Amino acid sequence: DREGVAGWHRPRHLPPPKTPRHLLHLALAVARAMRQSRRSLAWVLSVLLLAGCALAQDDAADAAESSDAQDDEVCPSDGSGPASCRGGAAEEEAAAEQQPVFTLTRSVSTARVPYTGPQADLITQEIDELQSIINLSTERMGLLKDLREALGSGHEVLLPGNSNIKALHEKLPILSEVVADDLRTPAAASEDYLVSKAVIPFDEQFEFLQWMPLRSPRSSTAASTQTSMPNTLLAAVRQNGDVHLLTPSGDLALAFRAGHDAPVTHVAVPSSQEEYLLATCDASGVIRVHKVNVRQRRLDKKAKSARRGNSSVEKISQHLGSMINVTVQLQKQMKLPDDGTGEASKVTTVAMVSQGSSKYLLAGDASGKITVFTRNGTVRSVLDTAEGIGGGVDSLYAVHGSVMYRSGQDWGYIDLERMELRHVDCPMFNGRVMDAVLDSQLASRVLVTDEDGTVWVFSVKNKKQCHLDLKFANGTTIWPLSLHSVRGYAIGLESGPEPALFALNMSQVGKSKPAAPGPKGADAVPVPPPPPPAKPIVWRRGRSAAKAWSVHRRAKEGDLLAFLSEDGHEIEIMELLMNVYTPPPQDQFGNFKMPVIAVAVVLVLGYQYMKNKGGRGSPIQGGGGRGGKLDLGGDTDFASMLRNKKRLTNLKSKKPF
Repeated sequence: DREGVAGWHRPRHLPPPKTPRHLLHLALAVARAMRQSRRSLAWVLSVLLLAGCALAQDDAADAAESSDAQDDEVCPSDGSGPASCRGGAAEEEAAAEQQPVFTLTRSVSTARVPYTGPQADLITQEIDELQSIINLSTERMGLLKDLREALGSGHEVLLPGNSNIKALHEKLPILSEVVADDLRTPAAASEDYLVSKAVIPFDEQFEFLQWMPLRSPRSSTAASTQTSMPNTLLAAVRQNGDVHLLTPSGDLALAFRAGHDAPVTHVAVPSSQEEYLLATCDASGVIRVHKVNVRQRRLDKKAKSARRGNSSVEKISQHLGSMINVTVQLQKQMKLPDDGTGEASKVTTVAMVSQGSSKYLLAGDASGKITVFTRNGTVRSVLDTAEGIGGGVDSLYAVHGSVMYRSGQDWGYIDLERMELRHVDCPMFNGRVMDAVLDSQLASRVLVTDEDGTVWVFSVKNKKQCHLDLKFANGTTIWPLSLHSVRGYAIGLESGPEPALFALNMSQVGKSKPAAPGPKGADAVPVPPPPPPAKPIVWRRGRSAAKAWSVHRRAKEGDLLAFLSEDGHEIEIMELLMNVYTPPPQDQFGNFKMPVIAVAVVLVLGYQYMKNKGGRGSPIQGGGGRGGKLDLGGDTDFASMLRNKKRLTNLKSKKPF
């Protein structure tokens, strides 16, 4: 700002600064003028000029180096070339371009280094790259031919595993022509979720397999000692009635005979953990229910004293081996009533269910009737599912106190309170129900499999109204298959030519909107379900065919799976490690807590104020009344207590006659 600085002027005889010395003189002159005007800006400007002086000195050094480099240049005769070849004209152009501008930045030269290597056009370079790929492929082909000759010659080839050598010999489909099915391609590897815990071989042949849940997973023998107890037992039953109870680790806990005279055809356990029951049914219609007691193994007084007294005998820790003591006793035996011909109907399925304090055992027969037994073995009711059609009961599935039946194309729920059947008719389902199971988390949700193996998910309201929640695409799964429900997923086992265990993603279930209300007097307009996930199969693992399999759901641990081999001589126990993210519960009244508390405090204080004001006087009279002393009030409870106390004191002080 030239007007704000007194005495500022540039001398006419002072030329533009061309050298650092001239720049320094100019800085000093400006500093004197600014000091006379007592402005602090002068000192700042002087510092800037001194900095520019240093930069100008560096530029002068750079110019000197460039002039030395220009001495070796050759100037053409026509006057062209760089500015150094043009003499005075170049100096005039430089003087015209030079302005009295002071800058604090320096330009940096970004000249490229010229490429001095070999050069070629793009077509030649592409040909060279392709030729290098051909040479590499030729070398690989030679190595593969040598490997084929080595394998065919019979010499020993060192490869990691016999399976690799077998894969090199066997005939395989042309991999380039194999088309991957996106629907059946898993999204993850099964090894990330399945862990094999035990493989148990048997000399005997077993036919049935069921997990029996236990109520208490832990039990303590002392205040400071706590021993882990299993939360389930695996019941393996032979056709002759022999029963083996196994722990999840594969140890044998108990072996006993069920006591049947005919071959055993069905096995059932309750889904609840209230009682440990095991029901077995034979071909003659006899059902025997055994009660299982599970306790921690303890030493009696004799065994404890023997371990303490005999010090010469080598002691074995009591923690080795099974830590549970399992006993069993027959609770009840029952039989299906005659069908009118003098013979009992053939039992096709058995289930046990608990509803409140009532325990029921249900048996479905080939004539389509479901017999409901109570806990003491009496027949509570007989329900007919056939209704003249003549079809038998295919399956009974019980979970969370609800029972679902399937008889041919008919399926529905059993109302145990009213002892009646509730048929379910889904308008959007036109196929035949081949298998149906209840969801493990919601009893009103049903997983249905049709004759093509397609899985449908329905939501049943009031055990009668059906709504389609999700349908998996055709071809995702193939019949025959069986399903089990776990939290967030559906575990299935395909038992066709290529048996496989898989997990279906159920994350889209429950996201469809309810049916829109239709016109007055018309039915509701159904809403199409949401599309299935892009990768419906989470994982898939091929395995050998299984005669029976069972799933046990656990809350805080991985779920347990048990498979019985097709020949019945081997049982494999696996653990399923699949967790579902559950968002933390949100407090719906979180924003209203403080206002509600404040209103409650105000109401309490107001009530106390109005209560004290409505009496004869305030409990505490300050500055008036009885000299500012505590006034108990004539009718207050505290005043009456004092009077009663004085009366009691007077009575005690009086002497008896």
